[in-house]
Amino acid sequence: MRVISANYTPLDMKENWERYLFALFHDATPGSSIHSVYKELNAELKFSAERQIQSALDEWPQQSNTVDNIVTVVNPLAWKRHGIVEIPEELCSREHPCPYLCSVDDGIFYPIQVVDGRAYSCIELKGLVATPFTTNDSKRPKRSLPPNAMTATPSSLGNGIVHAEFDTYGQIKTFSIRGKPLLIPKHDAASFTLHRDHPEAFDAWDMDHHIVWMKKNAISTPVTLQVIASGPVLAVLKSTPIDIGDNGSTLVIQYSLHSQQQSLSVKCIIDWKECHKALRFQIPTSYCGDVARFGGPFNFVDRVQTPSRQKEEAQWEVPASRWASILDGSMTDGLSIVTESKYGFRAKQGIISLTLLRSPTAPDPKADQGCHTIEFAIARHQNMFCDTADNVPIAAMADELFTPFVVMPSHSCKAATVPPIAFTILGSVVPSWVLPSCSTNSFCVRLHETAGAASNIAFSVRSNASVQKINFNEKVLSIIDPASRQDEENCYEIEVSAYKIVTLRVLFDSSNE
Repeated sequence: MRVISANYTPLDMKENWERYLFALFHDATPGSSIHSVYKELNAELKFSAERQIQSALDEWPQQSNTVDNIVTVVNPLAWKRHGIVEIPEELCSREHPCPYLCSVDDGIFYPIQVVDGRAYSCIELKGLVATPFTTNDSKRPKRSLPPNAMTATPSSLGNGIVHAEFDTYGQIKTFSIRGKPLLIPKHDAASFTLHRDHPEAFDAWDMDHHIVWMKKNAISTPVTLQVIASGPVLAVLKSTPIDIGDNGSTLVIQYSLHSQQQSLSVKCIIDWKECHKALRFQIPTSYCGDVARFGGPFNFVDRVQTPSRQKEEAQWEVPASRWASILDGSMTDGLSIVTESKYGFRAKQGIISLTLLRSPTAPDPKADQGCHTIEFAIARHQNMFCDTADNVPIAAMADELFTPFVVMPSHSCKAATVPPIAFTILGSVVPSWVLPSCSTNSFCVRLHETAGAASNIAFSVRSNASVQKINFNEKVLSIIDPASRQDEENCYEIEVSAYKIVTLRVLFDSSNE
């Protein structure tokens, strides 16, 4: 947010990082299975995150000439994308909503849909910009994006890109993206499963191999999915509470799509009361390549999908950060599950699954019991950024899905429609961090190569800027010269080697500003 608003004052994150690292080391964020730890440390970490967000909003630059019916929306990610934005009530009456939200910058208008008393629009923003939008009827729109065919019935959901069909138990039986089916076997379906989970040694922290086989379907009676929303922006299906387990646990399933979404969002609202049971979600597929791929904080790890030795079968569940993919032999196509945070995944012999909840009784008999909301998405695996918005590598999709646009709280917030750095080619490289540098009048961009292959990237910065390659301590490794292009100035092209993390620093010459 600071970099977008041209505020390059370094962030003071020492206290927040120390508290987070303390929580990570002491098992609070990985999962301690001790309720008092969750109650204390999770609340502290949530407060710290909220304080940082509020600080970013409070320090955003203001303009003196306030304009009514204007809201500024910020894309904190470094690439162009679509996403849902909730429109403040003062801009859009819920009783008599405006038909569209119009971008003041380029004149594109976007439909508005009211769901449960809240107004939403699906907009497109360039990376690292703050764009003003209006609902003023006097400002006629220049053009609109081609509408997608949003459909919602109790047994299907679609937006013209993604299409999913559901069986009588409310579970996915067919799934396609851009008309190409993901390989779910014809007579099978994705399902929620309950597993016996009583490890021999450490109840809260071990999971024994028998959990894979000692299972049953969690949903045993037919389920009716209700259409909650069906309009130009959102299509949503939701079940009533479904009885699962033996102790009165319930599960509510919600499937949703926005008009430009390339994945199917799944939300599980679980009232968990089980003992020594695990709840998992699994998808049978026909992707039977040699390996499956599991995301990490900076890259990924491959694990054998068809085990032939005890060592490989012992890796029956793999911890992953935010995504896992089961692949075909080409390693470029497959089915992915994208999560909001880290989970344990399994991908063996064509079946990909993740553990949603457990219910140990020691050291805390009720640690994981209670109400939980778990969100994830199902998508096609992709290694590279493509030319159009939303065609992103799976390693970037979690950022897209779980990093919302920021709606500025004041009509007087300044816009910033020219990004500080604009990427035109990214390949398999994901810009993961953009933050002020420790040097004066500069910022850093951290790039991760996420597909295991060298990739060329191209970007442009302002004419009074220079670019350096630096290490984590901001020591200069090399000076990057602009590319020789007749059509554009201050453009840069570099190669990022396979698996590498590259940090760039963009410095502005204040004397020329």
